Amino acid sequence: MHSLCSRVTLNTHTNSEMRVDLVITWDTRTQREILGDTLKLKIMTTANIQLTDEKETLFIPLSGKALDYRSKNSVLNDRTANDIVEKVDYDFATQEGFGARIGARTLAVRAKQYDEWTKDFITKNKNAVVVHLGCGLDARITRVQPPSTVAWFDIDYPEVISLRKEFYSETNEYSMIESSITASDWLEIIPADRPAFIIAEGVLEYLSEAEVKTLLNRLTTYFSHGQIAFDVMNSFVIGLGNKNLKDTTGAVDILKWAVDDLTEIDKLNPKLKRMEVVSRIKSVFIDKLPYGHRLIFGLLSLSSKHKNAMRLVRFEF
Repeated sequence: MHSLCSRVTLNTHTNSEMRVDLVITWDTRTQREILGDTLKLKIMTTANIQLTDEKETLFIPLSGKALDYRSKNSVLNDRTANDIVEKVDYDFATQEGFGARIGARTLAVRAKQYDEWTKDFITKNKNAVVVHLGCGLDARITRVQPPSTVAWFDIDYPEVISLRKEFYSETNEYSMIESSITASDWLEIIPADRPAFIIAEGVLEYLSEAEVKTLLNRLTTYFSHGQIAFDVMNSFVIGLGNKNLKDTTGAVDILKWAVDDLTEIDKLNPKLKRMEVVSRIKSVFIDKLPYGHRLIFGLLSLSSKHKNAMRLVRFEF
């Protein structure tokens, strides 16, 4: 699934709008071995892309999964995330403090839960379509390893998919769609008559409640049946998250949808039937973390404000 890229450099320029220069350096010897001398080799590519606001936050879960990979008793064992972090020249310093490292491990826990739900659905639906909304640089398809009977679609902004394509290649069963998930036309690319598993990991928080309602209704109308899994944050962590994101990325109030009562979701779409709810810090995969981490999360879980800071939910329709 990897491209032949040996290093990607992201140079951030300080001005009113962030500009990121993407510089890709290629290993000529490797290209010749794989592509052969008959093809014209592109030694270096330079492109200008825009990564602003919520787009730049894709580096947060990527860093978390890489940190988890380098940790003892990795939850996710995501080598691809680690490889990308090593190839991308991006300042991850703000994500390396003690508190950030603990939070990063919980991002791996969240991803592991979605992986297991995805595998469960695919096992029961061999001809499924998997739709990953706001995929960023996530390597779920390489972790899940779906059979060839499954069609997989990763969707994100054009700027993000442009970067993603430096590390992943499309196949007959795997496609990347360049679109905002709130646009109305990208669904037409995906088969509507097969069981669908839809993942929105760390995504819907960036939408307004009205946008979430429209999206959920569009998905449950388009697909005949399936499941959708996503996470929700309560008001406490939305406020805290916005402050942290402003400090680390400069983005202002980009987290919008707060859910304190899960029945608020039920009211958005009557077709959705809640199957499962998992608190991120009460997940069974927390047990793989070091004792100190487990102790901290155990104490936090005594407070409903912290226990319900982020919940992963799975619905069927």
